Amino acid sequence: MNKTLVLQLALGLFLNAGMLQAAEPVKVILDTDMANDCDDAGALAVLNALVDRGEAEMLAVVTNRHCPSEASAAAVDAINTWYGHGDTPIGTDKDESKTPDPSPSSYTPALRDGFPHDTPPDSECSDALMVYRKRLAAQPDKSVVICSVGALSNLEDLYNSEADEHSPLSGPELIAAKVRLTVIMGGGFPKTERPETNIKLDPAAAVTVANLWPGEILWQGYEVGKAIITGDCLQHAPRYNPVRRAFQLRPFGKGFAIDHGKPSHDQAAVLLAVRGPQPELWEVRRDGRAIFDSDGHSRWSTDWRKKHAYVIIKGTPDKLTQQIEELMMQKSRIHSPE
Repeated sequence: MNKTLVLQLALGLFLNAGMLQAAEPVKVILDTDMANDCDDAGALAVLNALVDRGEAEMLAVVTNRHCPSEASAAAVDAINTWYGHGDTPIGTDKDESKTPDPSPSSYTPALRDGFPHDTPPDSECSDALMVYRKRLAAQPDKSVVICSVGALSNLEDLYNSEADEHSPLSGPELIAAKVRLTVIMGGGFPKTERPETNIKLDPAAAVTVANLWPGEILWQGYEVGKAIITGDCLQHAPRYNPVRRAFQLRPFGKGFAIDHGKPSHDQAAVLLAVRGPQPELWEVRRDGRAIFDSDGHSRWSTDWRKKHAYVIIKGTPDKLTQQIEELMMQKSRIHSPE
C-alpha cells in the first residue's frame, strides 16, 4: 500500500473518531421549577426531543419549587413517560426555595391526573440533593451539564453537601470533578432594574452559587427568553400531548399560552445546555462575573474575571424560535399521530 493511501486512511480514521466523539450525547441534569410557568414543560419537551435525536442523555430531573398541588414531579414524569423516558430519575427539593408559591399550579394537577405516570406526591419523592449526588457520582469526570431553570436552592444544597454513601467527595469537590458546565436561566444582563423571578425565589442561593460555584457558569438572562416567543405551534400537536395541555391551561395575556405563544426562557436554556452557544445564534460575553444582591438584583461586573459568561442573541431571534418550536413539536416515538 502506498504512503499516500495510508495517510488518507489514517486521516479518515482520525476524522471519523473525532466525529464520533463529537456526536456523543450531552449528559444533562435538568433543575426545574415545574409549577408556575409552562415554559418548564416546554423545556422538558425540548430535552426529550434532543434525547430522541441522540444529542442528549437525560440523567435526572429535579424540581426546585414547592407547589401546593404537590404535582410538580408527577407532571415531569407524565411528560417524560409520554416521550418514552419514564424511567428517568426524579427528585424534589425538600427544604424549598425561600419564596414559596402561594397558589397551586394551573397545569401540573391536570398532567398528574390526566396522563400516565408512576410518581408519588412531591413530598414522597426522592430528595433532589440525593438524586444529584448519586447521579453525578456515577458519571465520568467533567462529563455532566447542569441546566437550572428555576430557584438555585438545589445548587446551593449541592454545594453545601458533605460526603455520603454515594460519594466520598464534598459538594464542591463533586461539582469540580463531575460537572463540565452549568447553564443557569436567571437574572438579567448587563443588569436588572428589578429582581428576576428565578433569583427572587432564593436570593441567598443565587449569591452562594455566583460567588462559590467551582465550575464554569453560562448565564442566560431574562432578556433572552423574553425575545423568543413560542408555543402557539402546539395548537397543531396531538390532543393527548401533555405539553400541549400545559400550554392550554397556563393563563397568559388575555388568553392562554397556547393562543399566541409566550416567552421561552427555559427552552432556550436547554438548547444552550445541549447544543452550546452556537456561533450563528449567540454572542458570548466573558471577562467578568455575575453579581447578585440580597434582594435578587443582578449585574455583570468586570472588576475581576471568574469562570462566568453570559449570552445575548445574535441578530434576530427567528432562528432560535424555529429550532425551539421544531423540537417542541417533535412527535413521541411511542405514540402514533391522531
